[in-house]
Amino acid sequence: MTEQSTSLWGGRFSSGPSQELEALSRSHPSFFRLSPEDIAGSRAHARELARAKVLTDDELARMLETLDAIEADVASGREKPKASDEDLHTFHERLLIERLGPIGGKLRAGRSRNDQTANNTRIYLRRTARRLAKLVLTVQDALAAQADRHVDTVMPGFTHLQPAQPVSLGHHLMAHAQSLSRDIERFIDWDRRFDRSPLGAAALAGSAFARNPESSCRDLGYARPCENSIDAVASRDVVSEFLFVTAMLGVNLSRLSEEICIWATRQFAWVKLHDSYSTGSSIMPQKKNPDIAELTRGMSGTMIGNLAGMLATLKAMPLAYNRDLAEDKRALFETIDLLDLILPAFAGMVATMAFDVDRMATDAPRGFTLATEVADWLVRQGIPFSHAHEISGATVRYCEERGIELDGLTEVDLPNIDAALTAEVLATIDPAKALAERFGQGGTAPVRVREQIAAFAKTCTEQRAWAERNLVGLALAPLEGAAA
Repeated sequence: MTEQSTSLWGGRFSSGPSQELEALSRSHPSFFRLSPEDIAGSRAHARELARAKVLTDDELARMLETLDAIEADVASGREKPKASDEDLHTFHERLLIERLGPIGGKLRAGRSRNDQTANNTRIYLRRTARRLAKLVLTVQDALAAQADRHVDTVMPGFTHLQPAQPVSLGHHLMAHAQSLSRDIERFIDWDRRFDRSPLGAAALAGSAFARNPESSCRDLGYARPCENSIDAVASRDVVSEFLFVTAMLGVNLSRLSEEICIWATRQFAWVKLHDSYSTGSSIMPQKKNPDIAELTRGMSGTMIGNLAGMLATLKAMPLAYNRDLAEDKRALFETIDLLDLILPAFAGMVATMAFDVDRMATDAPRGFTLATEVADWLVRQGIPFSHAHEISGATVRYCEERGIELDGLTEVDLPNIDAALTAEVLATIDPAKALAERFGQGGTAPVRVREQIAAFAKTCTEQRAWAERNLVGLALAPLEGAAA
């Protein structure tokens, strides 16, 4: 057929847009990744138009068949946007009209790019949240597996980056796993809150034809339509909150990254990274660098910046739709693409880390990490903790003055510190015993760590079930990742 104008607007203008305006207004190529979501919304809207008698049954059938063909052709690369296609919606309408003639132009009735883009973004993010959750689960699995191997491995725990008390390495690793698990829970909670369809809101006031959004929302896997048509097209807290979840995920990964960078130094030498998850230096042959951890730490800053940028874009925007809102996708896609790179590499790095158990055990009591055990032993002898704390502190001072650790004390030293200290206290200066004493719920005692790992496995199973659940109406449309 003869190629028709691809513009979705312009009837009231006496001239076309300038080249500068066209260049500024044209969607970034990455925005076209929403093609499957846009076509899914078009199918749902076409059915709405059939219910409103705008499309006949025959036209609906032809429309749906053509949309299926366009989806396949775009996915395969047989159809690509032209320079004259301002955005994804223009691209799809051009293909429809080329293949169906005037019937293709009917689909725009009763909808707007405003509700289309809100719907596309929401569907894409709901599916992306599930995909990212599965990637986070691979990191959680790697952490839990390492923790299970090191339930009885003793290491020094830190506060203020100073040696504090001995803890189980498995317990420490599970602390990171728990924070990542909450990130998945945030995705699940976010999904529940935004399980609402914007389709049918049109430009802002609702549609004169799509009057049954309850049906179209079911086609797209939503629980119900948005409650307010203005809010449906003007709100972007769905994006801001998603960016918060991903930024929080980035921060949690960055905190573990920082520890891995420290642990892998020659000064600590607690962990060795597998060669396949490390890099070298172009000038120093001996170097083995934790690049995955460092890149993750750096990229988390970009994710935080994308959240801050989105909030700044929204903060003074009047209702309803404004073109500023198109910036949401730029921030989203960059963050999502970063996580697509980070998470698989991070999972592999964690899964292949080798810990120096003997070195960690040697370091566990260093820095007087068992001073609290001395104070606790005194409490059991009936001494108030305030006084026990003073005696334990005096014990540390005594050791520091003589250049020894607590485990260097002998029975002869004790009377020189305080009369309350007897030989029995020396038996408490043992990292393994210190771990065993912390047997309350959530404590570092190995018995509790094993219980924690078992309970965590059940949580991961539930989270994986959510992540694997397809949204109704979209199961046949593959979600493309960053590589596409």
